[in-house]
Amino acid sequence: MSAVGLFFVVLGLLQSRTYGFGKSRADFHIGSTVVIPKGSISPVWLFVAIGALFLLWFFLHVHGREKKGKAVLLPLRLFRNKVSNLGLGTQVIQWLILQGTFFVVSVYLQEVWKYNAIQTGLILTPGTIGILIASAGADRFARRHPQRWLIIAGFLITAVGMILLLALVRADSAIWTWIPGLFLFGVGVGVMLTSSVNVVQSSFPDKDQGDISGLSRSVSNLGSSFGTALVGSALVAAKLPAGKPFAVALTMMLVFTLIGLVLGVLIPRKPIEATAAADPDGRDGLVDTTETRPPG
Repeated sequence: MSAVGLFFVVLGLLQSRTYGFGKSRADFHIGSTVVIPKGSISPVWLFVAIGALFLLWFFLHVHGREKKGKAVLLPLRLFRNKVSNLGLGTQVIQWLILQGTFFVVSVYLQEVWKYNAIQTGLILTPGTIGILIASAGADRFARRHPQRWLIIAGFLITAVGMILLLALVRADSAIWTWIPGLFLFGVGVGVMLTSSVNVVQSSFPDKDQGDISGLSRSVSNLGSSFGTALVGSALVAAKLPAGKPFAVALTMMLVFTLIGLVLGVLIPRKPIEATAAADPDGRDGLVDTTETRPPG
């Protein structure tokens, strides 16, 4: 039920490339029958509604099994933790902007600059290097700074990188104009990815680590799907001169980055207080990694 629900939600977003988000740009057929005529509400929302119904069915099913004391795929109590919910929100957006931005850049290089796949991959190298450098220093960063601070800093650096891409890159600009923006984008993503996972998993005791780890991975995959779906829709929907649809799509990714920044700011400074109610005597072994300090 959960897989079918997520499938229809993502499929609906992908259909926006053909039908748009508002009024349908073409007739929607099932076989030879026109189900939604051109000019009516976009079938995107039909697919999203079907997905939402399956997801609602899933959660009701899980709730019913929990009330009977039966084992469930995903305990709903995992969603009652404010800190974890904010951390999961940042994870969705991080993977959304990571996959979405690389998709935008890749298509732009091949459609506007007429680069082949190998040349495109080489241009993306600064972003990859930035991610690798920041990820390599993740452990050191976590020992010196709170995880919340790293998430905020990561989104800020990522936003600066996107702004540089929008400001410097043009259809006739030099190759070097890609380097500062992509590098900062990669550094920002690398700084915050591990920190978000730490925030989420440190919000629960050891006995819940398997469940919350699976939920965290699923949320990340969902963000990746949303990123490519939304960007692809924007590239097709934006009826603008050459290069402009890509600017629109990248601007959309920048907006999501700023939303992620807000979620990062909303994470409490001392998340351990948010989870203390679930284990007041501390016997479940809660570990607060969001406020990690170096020894001494």
